[in-house]
Amino acid sequence: MKLLHWIPLLILPLSGCQTAPLHYATPYDNPYNLPPAGTVIELHQPLSFSPGNSRSNIQNGATIGHGRYDRFNPMCQFYLYESKDQLKVARTIEADTFTIIQSSQHMDYTHVKPLLTEPVQVAAVGIGIGGPIFVTPFDDDIGLVTMQTTMRLRSDKQPQVHELRCMIDDDPYLRRFVTINQMIKTLGEVATLHVPVITQ
Repeated sequence: MKLLHWIPLLILPLSGCQTAPLHYATPYDNPYNLPPAGTVIELHQPLSFSPGNSRSNIQNGATIGHGRYDRFNPMCQFYLYESKDQLKVARTIEADTFTIIQSSQHMDYTHVKPLLTEPVQVAAVGIGIGGPIFVTPFDDDIGLVTMQTTMRLRSDKQPQVHELRCMIDDDPYLRRFVTINQMIKTLGEVATLHVPVITQ
């Protein structure tokens, strides 16, 4: 009985921590703030796309094409929407100005931690006593996932340039999406993100 009296006391401090507001140095450091519709992205140089790839990657302020990149640091990529025939050859997009028409965030569960090599015995739920026991691999740790911000783009001159995606692999429970300030730093001198004033 004494243990039951302690449970409310343990819950209260935890609840207080969960509801405490988070504070950021600027609104552009808040991972939930997205570049709003109407934001302009100015691409300052041509970007190349190798055959079979619709993405051209940018990291640490430099273009890396479809080369290797560090998944644990912010990375942005211009993404083309095109036909299978167009994918067969190398392509280039020119310096241009793009307008964001929509921004969204999601978690891509492509880097899920492998399941346990040793199965865990789990009791089956059923009516009666002495129900069956089955063996199944089980792990409640989903590992790292890709935290991705997608910005739909519009350009009259190059309509095939479909999206700008900025991402990082991280713990999904922390929900640390790439911030606007991180996007600006990642794009560097390759492209400029002209973000309207955000006050919250």
